[in-house]
Amino acid sequence: MVSLLREVQFAMRALLRAPGFALAAVATLALGIGATTAIFTTVNAALLRPLPYPNPEDLYGLRTTLTDGRVTTGLLSAVEVRRLNEANISIVRAAASTQVQEVTLLRDDATPMKVAISGVSEGFFEMFGLPMTIGGFSAQHYADSGPPVVVLSRRAWRDVYGSDPAIVGRAIRFAEFPPTTIVGVAPQDLDLPAGADFYFNLRLSPTDIGHGLEGYMRIKPGAPLARVEQEMAAVMEAAIRDFPLSGTSRIYVVRPMVEQIVGDLGPILIVVLSAAGVLLVLACVNVTNLLLARGAARAREMAVRVALGASRGRVVRQLLTESCVLATLGAVTGLALAFAGLRLLLAAGASKLPRLDAVAFDGRVLLFALLTLVVSSLIVGFAPALRLAATDLKTLMNESGRSASGGRATTRWLSTLMVAEIALAVVLVAGAGWLVRSFANLRAVDPGFDAGGRILFDIAFNGPKYPNPPAVDAAAQELMGRLRQLPGVNAAGATANFPLRLQPEASLLLQFRGEPFDRDKPMGTRQRAVSPGFFDAMGTTILAGRDFSDADRPDTTPVAIVNATFAQRYLNGRDPIGMHFMSGYPDIDPQSDVEVIGVVEDIRQKSLGEAAEPAFYQSDRQNIPRRRTIVLATGLADPGSLQSAIRAEVAKSDPQIAVNVILLSELTGNALMRQELGMTLMLVFGFAAVALAAVGIYGVIAYATSQRSGEVATRLALGATPRSVFFLVAGHGRTLTIVGALLGLAVAYALGRMVASRLYEVQAADPVILIAATAVVMTIAVMATAVPAARAARTKPSSVLRSE
Repeated sequence: MVSLLREVQFAMRALLRAPGFALAAVATLALGIGATTAIFTTVNAALLRPLPYPNPEDLYGLRTTLTDGRVTTGLLSAVEVRRLNEANISIVRAAASTQVQEVTLLRDDATPMKVAISGVSEGFFEMFGLPMTIGGFSAQHYADSGPPVVVLSRRAWRDVYGSDPAIVGRAIRFAEFPPTTIVGVAPQDLDLPAGADFYFNLRLSPTDIGHGLEGYMRIKPGAPLARVEQEMAAVMEAAIRDFPLSGTSRIYVVRPMVEQIVGDLGPILIVVLSAAGVLLVLACVNVTNLLLARGAARAREMAVRVALGASRGRVVRQLLTESCVLATLGAVTGLALAFAGLRLLLAAGASKLPRLDAVAFDGRVLLFALLTLVVSSLIVGFAPALRLAATDLKTLMNESGRSASGGRATTRWLSTLMVAEIALAVVLVAGAGWLVRSFANLRAVDPGFDAGGRILFDIAFNGPKYPNPPAVDAAAQELMGRLRQLPGVNAAGATANFPLRLQPEASLLLQFRGEPFDRDKPMGTRQRAVSPGFFDAMGTTILAGRDFSDADRPDTTPVAIVNATFAQRYLNGRDPIGMHFMSGYPDIDPQSDVEVIGVVEDIRQKSLGEAAEPAFYQSDRQNIPRRRTIVLATGLADPGSLQSAIRAEVAKSDPQIAVNVILLSELTGNALMRQELGMTLMLVFGFAAVALAAVGIYGVIAYATSQRSGEVATRLALGATPRSVFFLVAGHGRTLTIVGALLGLAVAYALGRMVASRLYEVQAADPVILIAATAVVMTIAVMATAVPAARAARTKPSSVLRSE
């Protein structure tokens, strides 16, 4: 230990004697370690941190899908959830929830407040294994046929009711439902479904095959997932036999709970973490170059120490100690940079992403930082130590002389690392190019509507004031008429299924009038309700036929507008205008016959990255929803300035309706937030990689040039022109640059094949990205090589030869 402390002290003194070198090395390592640690902290919070439930590895999310490619919601039916619980298989419990929807909570003073509510099936809270804060649902709540009761989330209990311990039994009122009672408060750490403020007891019908439920399950400890999936397949086959129209090709889809919660954020974080790792290696290679060049300058010192009796092991240990000190200083500085960068990242919007609301430097992150420190120390110190361990005393003495040619071994090491730097830089710049291309492709996607200058808000016509559909229709028409008269409003429309919000929508079977229904390959379609003028308000183009009008009433011929995908997939070039079709689920409803009056361009309903599905729209005057989203198209520079006027008009209709207004541009921006985060980080890493590569290349060529100073002076003295000397020195860098670029190109292509499937419409062999990445790095390399080459060309032979 005493010897180690002496070596650390000696290493510190040696670094203080070369402050420029120490500062450059520490800053370079801090950049690599800081970036890698910051991204790992994010990955840890989103993907690695255990869910706050007992035995979280046994929890899975559930979906269903049709293997024949037909349209489906991907959700579960009550039958499919109940059958899993009734079967004697390796599942402890399966549970379901409805999708979260906004409702209006009426406080004690009758003021409205928007809250989120979801129904949960029996055993939902018990499945997650967390104790209820207070009370909870009982078996009787699911057995009775009485009105639903509610459980509060811990957040709602705290924010709305001040953590009142006597909350159980208290009456609660929602504008959309009859009065009900609070029976409990949910566990503290439970936030599923995400954002739910209230839960009601959802009773699952044994015959309901409508697919509208989110599914969850806990498997038995130690049960192999492959066996569980086989057992679930048998359960689904039995359900299909009993309910054939539920989908003869339907299967359960099982996903780890973390994956279901995080969604497509996970692959993006993995790609960015890989890039951060490459950046760390690049930083280590850069510092290794610095140490090799410095080691050559210290060759006489090492030779003297060996000559005086120091063993090779002692010399190597001292060099490794110096690299450890450098790496430690870099790691400490890097942790500070990581902490600051992480705070900046969260402030820029990352905290809105799943599981990133609380990102902490926990034990796993500190262990990762320690591992990074050790690996960096070994990478940085390995090459200089190995170089000296393999060199004899005579060579060491020769390398210290100006006229010696013994520095060739060091030059070979530096050249090899320069090639690695260029290759790594190409990989990182190509990775940035892929994410930029993916983001640009998503930004270029035509969503089927114009987000600019538009605002939207949700509204629901429930309660005794709206006893039937005609009352709902009258109230909606009266409100829409007044909203259209607001100053600055150019158009107004409404829909029950607004794009990009994952609101529930019907998935129905389809049959054209006069054509047989194929039970083996039934056609499927989405059903959406919109108001007259909705497409105009959204900026969506009607491709053929006409829009809905106020003349399309419940007492007139039912009409529909189909999207372009519907027409292309099912009509085979036939004119859709005037065609009739019926729909329904699980059977075709003969009373559902509608006439097609128009074709509208496709709207990306689920996400910008998913193509439109076949869908038809019905007028909300013929298919009257109680809940709808209203969108207003404005000509105002600040559409949000209409908020107070909107609330005033809604209050005239019903003062118990709460209104939260958002910009449509914000909605589309949130849909791209994950991809934008990944792209921004990769661009930062790409710029850092190019900068590190430029510094490293300059250092290598400058060192190699200094080793050849005598040769250069002799050439100039014998008549060589500065131009020829310039190209002589630059030629060495050019060769290394070409080799590194070709190697980087091959590695980038191989890695691109691994990540391309996780990005939107990106190909690993995209020639623009690969050529551009190579060109950028080679250009920087040429510029970094030109500086020492130009300096060599200006060498004065007399001064160099005199010193020789």
